[in-house]
Amino acid sequence: MLEVHHLTIGHDGRDLVRDISFGLALGECVLLAGPNGTGKTTLLKALATEGAILIPTNIPKVKGFSVEAFIRTGCYRESDWRGRISKEAEGRMEEALRMLGIEGLRKRDISTLSDGEFQKACLATGLTRKAEVLLLDEPTAHLDVENRIDVLRTLRDVARKTGTAVLFSSHDLHDALRVADRVFALTRDGRFLASDPHNREAILRAAFPNLENQP
Repeated sequence: MLEVHHLTIGHDGRDLVRDISFGLALGECVLLAGPNGTGKTTLLKALATEGAILIPTNIPKVKGFSVEAFIRTGCYRESDWRGRISKEAEGRMEEALRMLGIEGLRKRDISTLSDGEFQKACLATGLTRKAEVLLLDEPTAHLDVENRIDVLRTLRDVARKTGTAVLFSSHDLHDALRVADRVFALTRDGRFLASDPHNREAILRAAFPNLENQP
C-alpha cells in the first residue's frame, strides 16, 4: 500500500526526524502523534503523492459552493477541460456521499454545514479521487466532543469499508486511540516510533513522557 524507507524530514535547513521507515496496509487506520514541533505536519506533506492524498482540514467554508460542487472542484485533476469528472469518479462520489451519511446534503451550501459535516465532505473528495491512502492533519481540531467522536469513527469506517489506508494526526489521544489500529509517534529528540496493535499505549508514553501524570 504505502512503503516508506529511511525518510528524513525537516525545514529551514534543520532535520527534525531521520530514518523514518514504515508500511501502511490496506484498511488500516493509524494515529500519528507527537508533541508540537516534532514534524507531524511536515511528515504528512512529505508523504503526499498521487496515491496518498493529503486532505485539507483548515480550508474555509466558502459561501456559494454546494457540497457536490465542492467535491467536484476538489477533483480537478481528474476532470476534463470543461470541469467534468468521469463516470467512474461520479460513481465513487455517489458511494462516498452515501457511505459518509451526507447524501442528503449534496445541494447544501458548504458555508451552512457544521464543522463535522464539512470534514466528511472533505473526506468525500479524497474517496472520489480514489486515493489509496488518506492523510489528515488534525481533522478533529476545533470540533466539539460529539463531532470529534463522529469524525474519528468515520475515519475508521472509511478504512474498513473501502480498504483505504488512513493516517491522521491528532492531539485528542484518548479518543483517537479508540479507532486507531496502530500508532506512529515523533519524539522531541527526533525519533520515529511505530507500534504494533498491542503496544500502542507504550509508544504514546515514549513520545509523551509525562502522559501518565496528566489528569
